[in-house]
Amino acid sequence: MNPSPFRWSETWRVLAYSAAAALAFVALEQVEFALFDVAGADRMLALTRSKAADERLAAEAAQVAERSRDRAAALPPGHRLAAFQVGYEVGWASEYAGSFARSDAAVRAQAVAIADAHVAVAREAARRIGIDAAAVAVLPSRTPTDFARLQQRFDADESGLAQRVETRLTPLHRHVFLLGTAVGSDAAKVQSSRGKLTGLQVEPIRRHATLAGIDAAVWQPLVADRAGTAPAEVVERHRAALAALTSALAARDAGDARTAAPR
Repeated sequence: MNPSPFRWSETWRVLAYSAAAALAFVALEQVEFALFDVAGADRMLALTRSKAADERLAAEAAQVAERSRDRAAALPPGHRLAAFQVGYEVGWASEYAGSFARSDAAVRAQAVAIADAHVAVAREAARRIGIDAAAVAVLPSRTPTDFARLQQRFDADESGLAQRVETRLTPLHRHVFLLGTAVGSDAAKVQSSRGKLTGLQVEPIRRHATLAGIDAAVWQPLVADRAGTAPAEVVERHRAALAALTSALAARDAGDARTAAPR
């Protein structure tokens, strides 16, 4: 019997939710890349890139890798996955809470409770890599402009959390964290709307994934064009793409651990 491409493993847990549903934890596993419309990803990416821009980004990625290399052996276990999870959960929570910022008090309170549960997961991941959990919080959106510029504010490190990740780990991990914020924000849109809204952040995901040394085949499915796709399928494909990304990060972490182990 062929294995299902949507099976879950114990790589790490994410919160499955909707505004009216109870919170539940689910785990992610390796999935088959054949599900993904890479041509669709290329169509989206073509809107934000050029050959010269790609070359500049590749050169910057090489510099980030070089600046990060010497500290790799001293990093705690699961460092990439934990840095990503901190970003993912904070990005998710910030997007979700911000989307209800102008709702009535009862709805806002429900949204804050859901967002807080995600922040709790982010704080636990932060502890695993030696970052003060008290520094991990939602990036609040007090105005519509704040909410519209949410990813720009993460990239500008308004909270200082990206710098904490870089200081504790490496410059490469700063981009893993920032990739997490973009992917988490997208996930909140996709999941809370049950696939009716996507608003994929193509350029931030491309930039931070590339600077984090993540293969294009791994991150491109996250930005594939889903126009004309049924909402339920949008949710499943995004979830599968996220599973593939986290599995790839976990595999890199495992490879680092083998390299660092005494012989």
